[in-house]
Amino acid sequence: MKTDVTPLQKDHLVVMAVEFSISVKVHRNSTGHLIRLEGVAPLMLDWLSVRYNFDYSVLDSNATSLEDSGPHLPGLISYAVKGECDVILAVMVHSQDRLKKLELLHPWFYAEIVILLPLPEVLNNVNAVIKPFQPWVWVALGAASTGFIVTLLCLNRYLKSVKQSIQPSDILATESIYMYVVVTLLNQGGYISSKLTPIRLVVGAWCLLTLVLLNVYNGVLTSYLMVTPYSLPLLNSMEDAAYDPNIFPVLVKNKGVDILFLTADKGLFKAFGDKLRTNPKLRCNSSRQCVQMVTSLPHQHAYIEGLLALKEIIKDEYNRTGQCKTTIMKVGEASRPTGWALRKRSTYSEKFNRGMLVLRETGLISQWEKQFEANSRPCYDEDQNYRNDKNKKKPLARLSLANLTGAFAALGTGVLVSFLAFLIELLVARVTKKTFAAI
Repeated sequence: MKTDVTPLQKDHLVVMAVEFSISVKVHRNSTGHLIRLEGVAPLMLDWLSVRYNFDYSVLDSNATSLEDSGPHLPGLISYAVKGECDVILAVMVHSQDRLKKLELLHPWFYAEIVILLPLPEVLNNVNAVIKPFQPWVWVALGAASTGFIVTLLCLNRYLKSVKQSIQPSDILATESIYMYVVVTLLNQGGYISSKLTPIRLVVGAWCLLTLVLLNVYNGVLTSYLMVTPYSLPLLNSMEDAAYDPNIFPVLVKNKGVDILFLTADKGLFKAFGDKLRTNPKLRCNSSRQCVQMVTSLPHQHAYIEGLLALKEIIKDEYNRTGQCKTTIMKVGEASRPTGWALRKRSTYSEKFNRGMLVLRETGLISQWEKQFEANSRPCYDEDQNYRNDKNKKKPLARLSLANLTGAFAALGTGVLVSFLAFLIELLVARVTKKTFAAI
């Protein structure tokens, strides 16, 4: 719907705006009519109007994107091409096609491209008791235990065969070697009564091994008990999103990142563009649709957008649901310059460019950006690591049942195995008793 616009005059500009995080927010009344614009871009426009002595009016329309979305859905750029508006307030990515139709101004906003991912799930800590050692360490420990038992049994048999004059208790006591291995591994001590040097050397080597392993295990185990385990992130880099066939990047169609990918002719961005062309459903009609795809199960989608836009999305989702379901992953991509546009051959191009440079140099743009930047806590806080005081003592954390799940699971397994062993012994004893009774 359009508002009535007076004929263009020398000192009057007609403005159209595209909603974007911190840049422009459109406020409407209950009937849908535009009331006012809020954000960094309207403040910049007010400053420019005072400095260069012009006034302006806002042309409202049903257009939701810059480019045309169909024969009956013209974009904002078409209004500028037809001369119906003079200024487009947007965070517009520069492209060759847009440069042919518009006067693209000096960039005022630099969008850092990041990825919105589903929040990693909290995993059960049931396997904390085996995490301190890698699998090969457990394999080596099992091999060492087997080697110790076999060596001790062989030594005992050999010494019995060559030294008949020595008392059996001097060779090897009646203690069970198997139980000795178990109790030493459980840090309960043990006793071997043999006084012969070969056997004592083997037992001493085993005690040294268990001393080292048990101390290392107990030290590392504390860390695994205190930490909260999370599932692995969906991806680790932009390359994963571009080349992994099981990961699907999503974004809002006809926005800056979408155009950036679809117009690329080489490299990583071209790979993204090829994925989007292959599966048009990855181009969402709104940010809400993209977020729903990211949080849907199974987790296969990653929403690519500017940092400030995603922070506002996270804030809105938290206010709406009261839950943190997504987080942001920075991928080291350089910030992309974006800015406004004027209609072709506008006489205000030079003035606007100079004014934006002054605004940037004086720090007004940076101050306004901080004023309108969304607070995405507690779901995402990019300054958390820098804000914490290193000298500040952290409160002691108490262990909860979730931290000790692995220990109780090991206890339950041990009780179950012992109960099964008890039942087997009863069965064997009963069968043996019946056999002797029959004889």
